[in-house]
Amino acid sequence: MICLINERFCVQIAERGAEIVSVKNAAGREYIWQADPAFWAKHCPVLFPVCGRLAGFQFTVKGKTYKTGNHGFAQRKMFSATQTDATRAEFVLCEDEETLAEYPYPFRLRILYRLDGDTLNIDTSVENPAAEPLCCNFGSHEAYACDGDFTDWSVRFEKPEDLVLAEQVGGYLSGKKIPYAQNVQELALTHAMFENDSLLFDAIRSRKVTLCQRGAAVAEVRFDPFEHLLLWTKPGAPYLCIEPWNGLPDPVRPYGDLCNKPGILRIGGGEKTEMSHSIRFFD
Repeated sequence: MICLINERFCVQIAERGAEIVSVKNAAGREYIWQADPAFWAKHCPVLFPVCGRLAGFQFTVKGKTYKTGNHGFAQRKMFSATQTDATRAEFVLCEDEETLAEYPYPFRLRILYRLDGDTLNIDTSVENPAAEPLCCNFGSHEAYACDGDFTDWSVRFEKPEDLVLAEQVGGYLSGKKIPYAQNVQELALTHAMFENDSLLFDAIRSRKVTLCQRGAAVAEVRFDPFEHLLLWTKPGAPYLCIEPWNGLPDPVRPYGDLCNKPGILRIGGGEKTEMSHSIRFFD
């Protein structure tokens, strides 16, 4: 376990999955969902090399079929961790025999965590060391503790939004866009909102959202370079996931090769893609 600490916050990050497992302030308040298996036994999994559900837990590359879990394998792999000082640590995962059996590309996934005052900065990069292009997605799945009455909680958007959902059928994209709410800046939360799965918002203008309890800010997520934002919880559970993704779940209709999947990233030989997001915590 790696611990980042300053005068205001303590952040714990596990080497397995490079997963944030705890963020506490000086008074001992816990901001991260503590993985109660009665609801969901995870905290903040890293999503790579895919985001969302895979049809049949499989995909094809150049005619060969590969099997992996939803959201990919990074969440269960041990990362190499290096802590450079009290507020900064780097986690690195590269291909090995196990990953190559699930995903045929060599890669270097690097996640740098930086604690700066009340903000945890998360810099993610994927490097392609090979000559041929690499196809992948990556995203984050941070779960925030929502104690008390869930209806006391809300998500405040940076800008007023006409919210449109990318419809999911059984967790797969149908291709339909569904108007959800017009001219909304603060979205009140209920468990009923999540009875049909996550809320995947299409083309929102806001680049940050704030989780609030009874109107008071608790955590602010900035996700400037990420194309997609999802909200999710299990009905009845006391947490909310705020998820910046640069990929999408599988569509209902087959798409063939992984590199033809809607929203896939292509990283050229010897190149890398970098994206950052940050989480600000309020006392």
